[in-house]
Amino acid sequence: MPVHFYDNKILFVNGQIAMHERCCCVSFSQTWTFTDSGFIDGGQDGAYRAYDDPADVPASPWSILNGGLGLRLDWEDDENCQNHNPYTQYATATAEIVVPRTMIMTITWSGEGETQDPDFELMSLYVNGNLVGSAHAPGGGQGCAAMGPVVSDPAPPQQVTLQPGTHTLFIDATTNDPLYHFGAWYRFDLTFQEAL
Repeated sequence: MPVHFYDNKILFVNGQIAMHERCCCVSFSQTWTFTDSGFIDGGQDGAYRAYDDPADVPASPWSILNGGLGLRLDWEDDENCQNHNPYTQYATATAEIVVPRTMIMTITWSGEGETQDPDFELMSLYVNGNLVGSAHAPGGGQGCAAMGPVVSDPAPPQQVTLQPGTHTLFIDATTNDPLYHFGAWYRFDLTFQEAL
């Protein structure tokens, strides 16, 4: 779905570009594309899946938000604390972003992961193959006590300047094991403004 901006606010006009001297337009040239593996809630018993729309598969861990400018990834509950999913879970999301002029894309993310060990609920986010940010569980040796806010490097939000043309945003994430995560998640939000 094309996403249009006017005075830094999203403007949708019947799904078409609304031309105005102060309007600059950003579009996703295709819908987001997704993969997942290690998930069981849709009856797939951990099998790999690739799809364009989370509604096309049962119990996708991905949700599209805000007309394609946001995503949420919900991990399925673990094996040892919740006696649920015995697999390591993996998930990716990719979008092709087209800009007609130089734009600044601001990327914000947040999430929660296990409070046992830090090298889990891993996430890396790339734009045009360049790492923009990564995150991991907070750890803390608390076992099955609770989830906690992920630790990011660098901290969000991060900004990327996009020259006119097509750009690729790619998110790669994994629980990295089947243990100590329940109610764990990530959320991603994008905003755009014209570069001065």
